[in-house]
Amino acid sequence: MRNENDAQKIIQNIYQRLKQIDGNCERLDIFVSREPPHRRRTAKYKVDQLKFECHSLHSTVDNMHMRMTSKWRAFAELKVYLIHQCNFRFRLNDTTRVPIEDCELFFHDHLHSSHNAIDELISHGSVILEQTRSQGMGLRGIKHKVLNIGHAVSPRLAAKFYDFNTNQLFVKQSKVKQSTFS
Repeated sequence: MRNENDAQKIIQNIYQRLKQIDGNCERLDIFVSREPPHRRRTAKYKVDQLKFECHSLHSTVDNMHMRMTSKWRAFAELKVYLIHQCNFRFRLNDTTRVPIEDCELFFHDHLHSSHNAIDELISHGSVILEQTRSQGMGLRGIKHKVLNIGHAVSPRLAAKFYDFNTNQLFVKQSKVKQSTFS
């Protein structure tokens, strides 16, 4: 809708109807209290659903109205800008100068170099992660081979260092009696 006046009339009509719906919901609340006890709970539930839907409609209409208002405002600003631009006379061969301070150039250069450095860090990190993954696969295979050899040589010795049920490597602590010197 480009015509703001027509839209405002329609929106006001919608708000009046929503206000009427709110009033009807309040009246239904009063009627629910007059219902017999065995029907009161379901009637209250239905009225609460209606109130929730009414609240949802309120928020939807408010959201739509805000969006339309912002579009109208942007359209009005564009109109004013275009009118201003049409009134402004362009001159050919006019020099245009944009002053850029040294500190702004310095800042831009440092931002650009830090951006490149972060890209390099990310690429190095991904390479390191891939190498670590590939080395981890190799180390797991080596660990299993060493444990299999240890298990073949001495199952009791292998059981001291590796729990085959949980696949975890550990060292059992032996209990040593401490002697007291007098």
